[in-house]
Amino acid sequence: MAVPAGSARVSAFVAEARVAGRTTAELHIEGPQAAAPRGEAEPEADGENRTLSIPWNPLSFASARAAIIEAETVLGGSLDELVLFADPPADPTGIADLTPKAIEGAALAWAAGWTELVREAAKRFGERGGGSIVLVIVQAERGPLGSMAAGALLGLAEGMLRSGGNTVRLMALRDESGQPDLLARYVVKSLDETGRDSGKIQRFGGRSGLFGRV
Repeated sequence: MAVPAGSARVSAFVAEARVAGRTTAELHIEGPQAAAPRGEAEPEADGENRTLSIPWNPLSFASARAAIIEAETVLGGSLDELVLFADPPADPTGIADLTPKAIEGAALAWAAGWTELVREAAKRFGERGGGSIVLVIVQAERGPLGSMAAGALLGLAEGMLRSGGNTVRLMALRDESGQPDLLARYVVKSLDETGRDSGKIQRFGGRSGLFGRV
């Protein structure tokens, strides 16, 4: 299993995944998205609890392929789950004050970059006979660029869910809970429940039983 590093949600999920007996590797984002979102500190680890680290640059398509291949290598030659926690920046800069470079960078990183990572994983899973991809998009107040990024990821999830697939299982969640531990338990449980309906984006509100379709 591979997940992107750098947030409380990822830290909680990795801990929950280990309890469930999964081996994890984290994708450490390089480039403009490298900073931990919303002031969250990157989780610390040491000794046997250290999670395997893999670099990934969303601005490089070659980096997406390299990250998936390296994840397979560090996980002992087998990668069958990719869990992505997407939390685009909350930069409040108004649309009139944005630069062309900032707009292009956000589009390339969040729309093209994350799509390429999902594509590489889906292609690899298909070649190996199956796998699961979970895309969690954090619901939050954002400025124009962050909203554009979140919308692109939601659109990607909707399109993939509609198109379906025989070997690659896709689940998509819109997280409105602000509760990393509850979210982690729900995602791990969903991965274990192979019969769960994944045909629509699920809305996770955090309270017991509070789920819905977008």
